[in-house]
Amino acid sequence: MALPSSTTVTNQESQLQTLNPTIIPGLPNDLAAVILVFVPYSHHSRLKSICKSWKQFFSSKTIISLRQKHLPLSTLSPLLCIFPQDPLIASPYLFDPRNLSWSPLPPMPCNPHVYGLCNFTSICIGPHLYVLGGSLFDTRSYPLDYPCPSSSAFRFDFGTFSWETLAPMINPRGSFACAAAPNLDKILVAGGGSRHTMFGAAGSRMSSVEMYDIGKDEWVALDGLPRFRAGCVGFFVGNGEEREFWVMGGYGESRTVSGVFPVDQYYRDVLVMEMKNGGKWRELGDMWEEGERWKLGKIVVVEDGPSEAPAVFMLDRGDIFRYSYGISCYAHFISLSATV
Repeated sequence: MALPSSTTVTNQESQLQTLNPTIIPGLPNDLAAVILVFVPYSHHSRLKSICKSWKQFFSSKTIISLRQKHLPLSTLSPLLCIFPQDPLIASPYLFDPRNLSWSPLPPMPCNPHVYGLCNFTSICIGPHLYVLGGSLFDTRSYPLDYPCPSSSAFRFDFGTFSWETLAPMINPRGSFACAAAPNLDKILVAGGGSRHTMFGAAGSRMSSVEMYDIGKDEWVALDGLPRFRAGCVGFFVGNGEEREFWVMGGYGESRTVSGVFPVDQYYRDVLVMEMKNGGKWRELGDMWEEGERWKLGKIVVVEDGPSEAPAVFMLDRGDIFRYSYGISCYAHFISLSATV
């Protein structure tokens, strides 16, 4: 979650001092608030039922700022949001790895005509969790067993503990690249299609790129990718005017084996959008050499701290690879046995 400014923290603490009713009888509200910020987030939903003042406090954005100010970074536990089933039907869950505790989230807004949502993207910005796009089945479409891309966008507010429906994307998409522009309140999405886990290479591919303005709740179309690409990941590299949006991996057109069985054609290159030049795309070298491997493994992007470039890993069978920015290829990181 983004760090609050000193002015914001000062204003929020002054609001705590004048809060009515009091948070803890006999204690100033600012002191009582500092005590309650040490309670793990996984317990907040239960504590809201204690009294009106606690519900008001645990539902406000003030607690996020106070946790950032008073708790050491080593004690701030990251929360992992897990979608074990279709989030249109079943509730997602938050897992607190430091306190080893689970807390269910409310179900997403329900649409009785769609089900089987998968290949969506979830991303956290400030006190909000965004769930964008995906592939699903629509009872109003034909044929019924063919996956359709979704343009839906939802946002969960950790303060109010509720979902809201946002403006839909211009183009429906699933299995797409997505990243949040640091400090700009913008979300970029690129590529995607209608891929579904049950259908392998079936489904569509697309090259369109969009940017979501969080403050205005609207999507704006940008220059598209040079070619169709789905199943890719996106992330930002650099700071300030040198910031770039990277799209890595993915697959494009499919080919058939013996003219019957469809398989994906995986990309080895990386595409980069230079934000300062009006969003123009350029192509980097391949991530691995020709013949080294034919299939793209699962790519995971890990952003840790204020680094200009996140760590990028790829799992290929029993091997883990790490991306080397200087060489523009995957460098072997560690090898695991096939039984692990």
